[in-house]
Amino acid sequence: MPAISWFNRKGEEYGVSLGKMREDVRNLQAYFVQNGLAGKQIAILGENSYEWLIVYFAAAYCGSTAVCVDVEQSDETITQMLDMVDCSAVFFAPAFEQLCLSLNHDNVQNFLLSGRGSVKNTSSLMEEGQCFREGPDYHEAEVSPDMVASIVFTSGTTSASKPVMLSQEAILTNASDALANVAIGDIAFTSLPFYHTYGLTCSVLSMLIGKAHLYINGNLKTVMRDIQMAKPHTMLTVPLMLEMIHSKIWQSAEELGKANSLRKLFAIQKFLFSLGIKRVGTTLTALREKAFGKIRLVICGGAHMNSEIMKTFEYMGVTVLQGYGITECAPLVSVNRNRANKFDSVGLVTANCEVKIEDGEILVRGKNVMTGYYKLPELTEEAMHDGWFATGDLGYLDRDGYLFITGRKKNLIVFKNGKKLSPEKLEEKIRTIPLVQDVIVYGSVRGISTDDVQIAASIFPNKDKCQNMTQYEVLEALQNEINEINKELPLYQQIQMITIRETEFSKTALQKIKRHMV
Repeated sequence: MPAISWFNRKGEEYGVSLGKMREDVRNLQAYFVQNGLAGKQIAILGENSYEWLIVYFAAAYCGSTAVCVDVEQSDETITQMLDMVDCSAVFFAPAFEQLCLSLNHDNVQNFLLSGRGSVKNTSSLMEEGQCFREGPDYHEAEVSPDMVASIVFTSGTTSASKPVMLSQEAILTNASDALANVAIGDIAFTSLPFYHTYGLTCSVLSMLIGKAHLYINGNLKTVMRDIQMAKPHTMLTVPLMLEMIHSKIWQSAEELGKANSLRKLFAIQKFLFSLGIKRVGTTLTALREKAFGKIRLVICGGAHMNSEIMKTFEYMGVTVLQGYGITECAPLVSVNRNRANKFDSVGLVTANCEVKIEDGEILVRGKNVMTGYYKLPELTEEAMHDGWFATGDLGYLDRDGYLFITGRKKNLIVFKNGKKLSPEKLEEKIRTIPLVQDVIVYGSVRGISTDDVQIAASIFPNKDKCQNMTQYEVLEALQNEINEINKELPLYQQIQMITIRETEFSKTALQKIKRHMV
């Protein structure tokens, strides 16, 4: 049985067993040992692929550090990342060959992840490694739990990306904790980028440890096709994917003139669920299969998920479990459980992790916490408080131990009267407006003093909903919706200014808005 499978662009399926994968990893790590790369930093630059994983595991196997580079960044930023971490080798996808070969890096070995080019690829290196393994001089490098297995760059939503060092113990402990908390099923699917800890630790390592059959996707254009073909029980994703599915369901219902009937059906489901009757009728079952295929469980993280959307999917027979993580914690801190799920929370804290709230900020301590930021001791010292990592996120623990996120410390809007507001709560309300695709709420300075601010919202409209409207009509409709929201808010929290964006917000690979670029 395959451990990992994928589809090519033509829809042809490929799969690799755990035994085959183990041999490929051993052969590649043998090449690393033979060519002086054991214990060095090895960068990986490419979309999700089987070869990406083989390079990562082979590096870990011989005590090297895999540098996971975000391919969504600009060429200039990628170059800066590679310069920052002192790589001895770079494995890159064909799309990045010209960039990597043009870099003036002495003593850096260049390899292709797959395909043909001017340098060797992963397959040819595995062949050389296999020959070396069969020779008399073969030996394996020593590996210890405290060795740095990965350098992963933070998503950079509020500042420039930082290189996070994660030990082998931190990553494997976290992957095991993720698996221990959620029953994942036999077949799982992920399109989460491997160069982020959520995509690698939770959606790959946990699945392999749990012996699930994992389908991987590295091309967002084929995600929905691959989901239908793979027929997974479980999907790991980010809120944007679920919001898109939710939007398509309602758009289709409106086009067919069935929106009112669907609302009534969901209202009935809500009532039945409140009575403990959790049955899904034929109409919603058909709707679920059209939207999700065989998926019955979704693990969602990377950003806040709208609880009403989660409830809608629950009425269709799809359970959404929201979790919370941060790169510096490898990443998982908390997650809801299959049978202990609070929609507005990010779940219960994992077994090998401790959380405390200090001045409203979430602090984390445990085996999963980073070793530090690479070559940035000042930033490391600033982030660590007596063994506790300061996440920068605001939240609280309820009496049952569930963690709730209320905002980001750096995003707080501070008023002249000393009151503070997390913009995320207002953004969640505004996103419920059908005309809104995305939004950022911020404090706009209106006086001489920097704390004399008014609440402003920068909105990127939903193009499909606004295609037959003038910009004035869009602004007027949005203002009417905002006025209704304002009626429910205290005066100081009311949104007093709206601007409409013509272009989408710049986002990270996990689809979080880069607030510092707005």
